[in-house]
Amino acid sequence: MNGLLILFVFTVCLLWLFYRDGKERASVSPAVWIVIIWAAIYSSRPVTEWFDSGLSTPSSPDEGNLTEALVSLALILAGLVVLHGRGVQLSIIIRGNRWLFVFYLFWLISLFWSDYPFITFKRLFKDLGNVVMVLVVLTERDSGEAIKAVCTRVAYALIPLSVLLIRYFPDIGRAYSGYDRSEVMWVGVATHKNTLGALALVGALFLLWDILDRERRSQGRTKDGTFVARILILAMSWYLLVIANSMTSLLCALLGSILLVALGRPSIRQRPGRLEVCGLGAGVTLLMLDWVFNVKETLLLSVGRDETLTTRTDIWPILMNFQDSPLVGAGFNTFWAGQRLLSLVEKVGGIIQAHNGYLETYLNGGLVGVGLLLVLLFSGYIRIREQLMTGMPEGSIRFAILLVAVIYNNSEASFNKVGLLWLLTLFAIMEYRSQPSLRQTDFLTAASMTDRTLQENGVSPVTEPPH
Repeated sequence: MNGLLILFVFTVCLLWLFYRDGKERASVSPAVWIVIIWAAIYSSRPVTEWFDSGLSTPSSPDEGNLTEALVSLALILAGLVVLHGRGVQLSIIIRGNRWLFVFYLFWLISLFWSDYPFITFKRLFKDLGNVVMVLVVLTERDSGEAIKAVCTRVAYALIPLSVLLIRYFPDIGRAYSGYDRSEVMWVGVATHKNTLGALALVGALFLLWDILDRERRSQGRTKDGTFVARILILAMSWYLLVIANSMTSLLCALLGSILLVALGRPSIRQRPGRLEVCGLGAGVTLLMLDWVFNVKETLLLSVGRDETLTTRTDIWPILMNFQDSPLVGAGFNTFWAGQRLLSLVEKVGGIIQAHNGYLETYLNGGLVGVGLLLVLLFSGYIRIREQLMTGMPEGSIRFAILLVAVIYNNSEASFNKVGLLWLLTLFAIMEYRSQPSLRQTDFLTAASMTDRTLQENGVSPVTEPPH
């Protein structure tokens, strides 16, 4: 009864917070709720698992789930309707994202050599839903506020709910692993601790970015209830990062938070070369220390891990032995499918990903796929670097997301996966500018709209756009 009462109170508070957040972000259209629902579904657990009805349960992983497919299709179609209404042109999308176009064109061509072309097509179509959702955000009047709205509202709902499920509804919020199912795994709204960790990582970064931005704009004015709510949910995000024992997400959250705070200083933000020099120097120093003193083992042991990264490195050679096409791979997200999946289950158990985004890309796309991925990430970084130097409003969060994604995928796999981190990685590297000449003036107009909204809520605006 206590759990149900607390859940009711949380629901009321959540509705109030959604209402207040909508008032504060007047420039964000209702269409963003399509993206919020998409992000919430793919950062938690499948829709049908919430109801546990057993309907449309697939007989194998290759078959998929009809109900889930229909939900995804409905959201993708809704997103396409929004983009059509906004007059989005495919030629402009391709012109602004040439390497992303080449990347997905390669995956489309992989249908011709895939052992299971229908599975490849289904998974590729679903992944393109991420592109649709990002375009909905990028075609908002203020894409920075729009992506904030998506991630903070997902955090408002799923972060506190995860805490409640873990504490008061253990049958849902906890799972058990190990050979004898005796090891407790805190999963909250997700189905695995690493998924919960990724959700908490995103919540920690975007809530911090939102808080820093509004603190800079408020000029020390009295804080309202929404500000306090954001602080509380940010604290819950860090609490989940700690108890979930997802070390990759925890370390990425630490690094991303430090970056956001550092990029709040114009002297650093407008001179990204300083960060590059510091990062390169730190990398060289760590390599030298590891070569002389073997600090890698010490660091891993200090965070409760060993040099196998919790057996990850043990399975990588096994997966490499199953790579039949080193040049072009098995086809988009098709390595874990069909007879090969059954054979892999015998070798590595129930694992269905390589726990390394670069290796996962190699298995599915071979050397060509990895090469295109690296070019895509590098071209995205060059664009973000320019945005930082010219003062584009979301340059800081794009920089943090891209760096976090690059590091995260060394021990987890989020590239080309329908999930919150890949959605945000695409946001970081994509662009849609129907009028390129307005690059510098677009964000000033949007910032002015946000300033007026803040002023209506009793907060004095400042002239500097958010970063």
